[in-house]
Amino acid sequence: MTDLARFSCSATGVVTQLGTDDFFDALLSFVRHWVGVDEACVLLYPPGGGPAIAYREHPRCSQSPNLDTFITGPFLLDPFYVAASQKETFGFFSLSELAPQGFRSSEYYKTYYRFCGVFDETGYLIPLGDASFANISLAKTSPRRNFSRSSLRRLQDMTPLVATLTQRHFELLPSSGFPELQMLETDALRSRLELIMASFGGGCLTPRESEIVNAILHGNASKAIATQLGISLQTVKLHRKNAYRKLNVRNQSELFYRFIRALQESPVQVMPAKPNL
Repeated sequence: MTDLARFSCSATGVVTQLGTDDFFDALLSFVRHWVGVDEACVLLYPPGGGPAIAYREHPRCSQSPNLDTFITGPFLLDPFYVAASQKETFGFFSLSELAPQGFRSSEYYKTYYRFCGVFDETGYLIPLGDASFANISLAKTSPRRNFSRSSLRRLQDMTPLVATLTQRHFELLPSSGFPELQMLETDALRSRLELIMASFGGGCLTPRESEIVNAILHGNASKAIATQLGISLQTVKLHRKNAYRKLNVRNQSELFYRFIRALQESPVQVMPAKPNL
């Protein structure tokens, strides 16, 4: 059987599951037919709300933090979320394409990647209309085994088909593609959480200190922050030192967990997680 014949057969299996609960099982089986993927999940971001877990496989980390914790607020720091929600960037991407310089040394990466045994991530960011989007996350969990260049090329080549099938799947579902995942009627979750992020430490920090703290939380290294803001590295370090003193934290780890506590203590609701759609 030729590659084209195998591709046609595997793609047909996905098409027959459009609009059913087995769609993502079929879609990810199709992807794995061509590229090795250790774990996958699908996060759904309805307009202004969410995120919700549309699909997930067996989680490696049964302890906290995990995907259920991630969707309560830390998703705000996720490079894939930032790309889609703030920059309206869609398509197929590797983590290295979207993450800021220094991201792999950040507390966020240590907590939500390395803790769960994820060593590399790629994903499809797919617009679904009305300011909603889906993130199909594909991960490698074996140490020192990133996605190869050939695998990345194959995943990139499949983007039009994966995106079109996913969009069509949600079009076929009731409630405009978001069954039981309706936008909150008041105080949309994402807007409220983003407000908390924007105002984090605002009561005691200067605007520049807040800007630098926000950049640190997103995983930016001090040199990258200096370049982005057009200031010297020493100035960044001084602002960081002053911000840490005012927030009563000693390092990036304590800063990160103070931010997570601020999110958890906020009176927000979280969209219900669903194992499948």
